[in-house]
Parts: sequence; structure tokens; C-alpha cells
Amino acid sequence: MRTPLLMVVFGLALAAGGPSAVAVAAPAPALPNLVVPVAEPMVVGTDANGTAVTLSSGNELVVALPDNPSTGYRWQVGETDENVLHQEGEPQFRPNPGDLLGTGPGTSVWAFTAANPGTVRLSMVSVRPGSAPAQEFTLNVTVN
Repeated sequence: MRTPLLMVVFGLALAAGGPSAVAVAAPAPALPNLVVPVAEPMVVGTDANGTAVTLSSGNELVVALPDNPSTGYRWQVGETDENVLHQEGEPQFRPNPGDLLGTGPGTSVWAFTAANPGTVRLSMVSVRPGSAPAQEFTLNVTVN
């Protein structure tokens, strides 16, 4: 009967220097994480009015507010600090399902990126040209 080669090597190693002479392989190095997790954007609406949120730098904040352009009122950014919370492009209007022309009620959507650490008061106002704001939405945003 043949003795497996491993048994012979192990026996010779023990005979040569005892248990301390047996080489133990180091654990294999951990592979780098090849999948980089992507944070989902934080989406807030009118239910978040007057509240506070915390984001990590680089995370996205999406503000979605009901809007109706046919009334002449439009939501606008009233107050923010671009160094802390950077607006990404122009707001998008999404008409309600079934409104083929996009002239009725829908939702205005803004995207912001948490830029640098700090705290900012994001204020949005619904205003018609030449009129005082009809509604205000505020959100205190802390970026870590």
C-alpha cells in the first residue's frame, strides 16, 4: 500500500524539528471589495417639511413636491448653501399619470448632492411672479 506523499512530508518535518518545524500556510489575503456599495438617494416630500436629515458627503438628496404649473405658482429654491448642499441641474416636472400634456398637477423634483460637512437650512417656496410665496417647505440638512 502506498503512503500518501503528505504523510511522508509531515513525518519528515516532525522528525527533523518537532511540531515547530511544520510550516503552516498563512491565510489567503482578503480580496478587495470589488463591488462598491452605492447609497440610494434620500427622497423627501411634504411630509418632511420642518424636519432635519443627516447625509454623508457625496450622498444625494431628492426633494419631490406637489406642483401645478397651470396656476402660475412654481416651487423655487429660496435658501441653501451650495458649499454644503449642491443643487444638481434644474428641477424636473413630472406630470401625474394620465396628464398627456403635462399642464396639470404633478410633482416638481430637485436633486442635491451633499458636498461638504456642515449644516444648512434648505428652503423651497411656491411663488407666482409678482406675488408673495404661497407655501414654504424647509428642511435642515446636516452633512457629515
